[in-house]
Amino acid sequence: MAYKSLMKLFYMDASSDRFANNKCLAAERLGADSTFRTGMHTATGELFIALPHELSVLSEQVLRKERVVQSLQTAIPPIARGALVRSLVIDEVVGTNDLEGISSTRKQINELLESSPASEHVGQKRFRELAKLYLGLSGGNAMPPGSPEDIRAIYDQVMAGEDLGKNAPDGRLFRRSGVEVIGKRGNPIHEGAQTEAEIVAGLGNMLAFTASPDVPQLYSAVASHFMFEYIHPFYDGNGRTGRYLLALYLSEPLSALTSLSLSREIAENRSPYYKAFQDAEAPMNHGELTPFVIQMLEYVSSAQDRLIADLGEKSQRLGECHDLLGRAGSDLALTERESELLYLLVQHDLFAAFPSIQLEEATAYMRMGRQSTRKHLGSLVEKSLVSQVGGRPLRFELSADGRRLLEG
Repeated sequence: MAYKSLMKLFYMDASSDRFANNKCLAAERLGADSTFRTGMHTATGELFIALPHELSVLSEQVLRKERVVQSLQTAIPPIARGALVRSLVIDEVVGTNDLEGISSTRKQINELLESSPASEHVGQKRFRELAKLYLGLSGGNAMPPGSPEDIRAIYDQVMAGEDLGKNAPDGRLFRRSGVEVIGKRGNPIHEGAQTEAEIVAGLGNMLAFTASPDVPQLYSAVASHFMFEYIHPFYDGNGRTGRYLLALYLSEPLSALTSLSLSREIAENRSPYYKAFQDAEAPMNHGELTPFVIQMLEYVSSAQDRLIADLGEKSQRLGECHDLLGRAGSDLALTERESELLYLLVQHDLFAAFPSIQLEEATAYMRMGRQSTRKHLGSLVEKSLVSQVGGRPLRFELSADGRRLLEG
């Protein structure tokens, strides 16, 4: 039997005592020894996470799948791994923007990641810092915020290049005035904290909860996402900032690959996401976040399923291509260097968001001079295995003939 929210049980109760029953059950869930209390109080009660059978099983499933994801990630070469991470970052930025109704493309984000900060103009900063934040999760060096000031610094990176105008923070760190979240029908569906002092206090509570060693990180990471969006510390940009923080917190108990796959999963299945927020605020749920946590972990589980299937298929294909290159090398009179370059291009073709690589990337991979690398690539172009697809900068990718060859 699926875990039922307090609100759902209330509406299922046809007795004249259903209001009293609802309050009694809420008190029982809040006071249970297995319950995790956040210490954050809202208009409907203290936010808390009960620990039903369904949540325990789902958490175990997520952790089991995570071992599979990490095993598959470790098995692929570093070049393929880096291309995969960048592809996930691109999809994550596009996904989180899409959830806010903001248009961005994979090509645009890829170009921003490849661009030099010294050569960009102000307009190009939009999304670039956000993409860099997500990219930083893959290195394991991204630190969770420890203070409200840290959260503001993250927000500034997320929103770099945005023309905020009147929506710019007007308090010391956050907004100074109250704010309402407006639904699709034009009616207010949520009010954030009303003063900056309340915002700072709420964020302090959230930071303490996420840092607590007595709460499993899976639960605190997901609950903090609700807490941040409930507080709504900024006039604009709360959704993108909150989803980055969610990915950041999840990158501690889970892999970067999983934490970089969540916004895309939510964007493609957004209705339950928004409903989970609204239900968590319903008066008859008395601050219980258990259904919200379950819904978010189901997104995590689905993202893992996609990753496992995708990584398994591409890893198998990469192994087949490696074997084919070994057999085809002598038939095509390929030098050792040319075979290495083809294998590099195969990795990009399979794992990258875009299959082409710059000459500089190939040069770094080969650990040889630029002209020597270009010479070997030119030989592969003459053999119709590689195509030059860009001039400034020089870019190369597998040709149609090269792909057919590696299809066996």
